Amino acid sequence: MMRSTVARCASAAVLALSATLLAAMPCAVAQSDNPLIRVGTGPNDPSLPLIYGDKGGVFKRASLNVEVSRQATTSTMAAAVLGGSLEIAQGSGLGAIQIIAKGVPLTLVGNLALYNADHPDTALLVLANSSIKTAKDLEGKTLAGVALGDLNSISTVMWLDQRGVDTSTLKFVEIPASASLAAMEQNRIEATTVYEPFYSAFVATGKARILGYPYDALGRHWADSVIYARTDWAAAHGPLIGRFLRALTEASTYVASHETEVGPLMAQFVGLDPNAMPQVHHPDRGVAMAPSDIQPIIDAAAKYKLIPKAFAAQDIICSCALRK
Repeated sequence: MMRSTVARCASAAVLALSATLLAAMPCAVAQSDNPLIRVGTGPNDPSLPLIYGDKGGVFKRASLNVEVSRQATTSTMAAAVLGGSLEIAQGSGLGAIQIIAKGVPLTLVGNLALYNADHPDTALLVLANSSIKTAKDLEGKTLAGVALGDLNSISTVMWLDQRGVDTSTLKFVEIPASASLAAMEQNRIEATTVYEPFYSAFVATGKARILGYPYDALGRHWADSVIYARTDWAAAHGPLIGRFLRALTEASTYVASHETEVGPLMAQFVGLDPNAMPQVHHPDRGVAMAPSDIQPIIDAAAKYKLIPKAFAAQDIICSCALRK
């Protein structure tokens, strides 16, 4: 079955990554009066509060020494966190859960975005002139995922399963979100589930249309993007993390009420046309989290064999991040 293939590929990749991460861990956590907090984040809309916190001076006003950098993938960020070249990283909840389930000592220290089915910020796209009209039309087709077994791929399988599609007939290939529209135009794939800002940018071209919203398969509200740190670093820097989260909350609150104003920062960070940014569908912003924000992802990962078994979400969330 397709889900088994994705699960095997994803599990093998995470297992190999986990071994590499554990071997790369430094023996001690450095301390200083005003330690540098190096934060890695991907080219996606949930990272906007981090970008604004940096470029808008929020972290500096809080007397924090924060350096935000663009990173390529969840795996490279996790490796950097475990190796000590990043203190905090942003990624999908699923990616973090898979790594933690393998015994890698990471803990969730905050949230960046909550998926809200009332205004989805991720969509399953096909070409505007595609013959595909319904979910069933995707049987036997090739779809794209940023990585096999990633949140986009698994939510797409779940969404199609719920609509009676034989997902064992699907093929997934790894293609960066930024290249997936071109891949459809080249007939390499039939459909792709993409997040913002690419979702809106692709639709705005008139070349793509929405077939559905796969993230709905996990639930109406859940943590779309998280930030995490090495467990020992988090334990040793509780007050510092608290200051960082308070500043990030300020940045997130500002971004939530000034999305259009700060949109060009995301365009610059991602490398898209700033004129496309006002059309972006944004997630719910927020930094604090509750176990119920993470549990649906854990349960889905266990169901689709991406982790050995489900566990309680509160076991992987730092107390500093819990919503009071």
